[in-house]
Amino acid sequence: MLRVHTESDPNGGMVVRLEGSLVGPWIDEVRRVLNGVPAGALAIDLSTLAYADRDGERLLRDLAGRAELRGCSPFMAELLRGREEQ
Repeated sequence: MLRVHTESDPNGGMVVRLEGSLVGPWIDEVRRVLNGVPAGALAIDLSTLAYADRDGERLLRDLAGRAELRGCSPFMAELLRGREEQ
């Protein structure tokens, strides 16, 4: 299960907090929520994201190119870093 919380940033951007597991159909839901948000106006809070499968990790790496990833837990940071090095 994944919860997606969105809120406006004081600078006019959007902050999206992902809570739970980024897997399966939730990946497309996150894409849908983020569709149309301009690059540089997006921050993604991962502080409550517990797990991401390979497709979820791929989405996060893609998003890192256009959004600020915040609050990445040591587990998620290692997961993302480990896949990049392979």
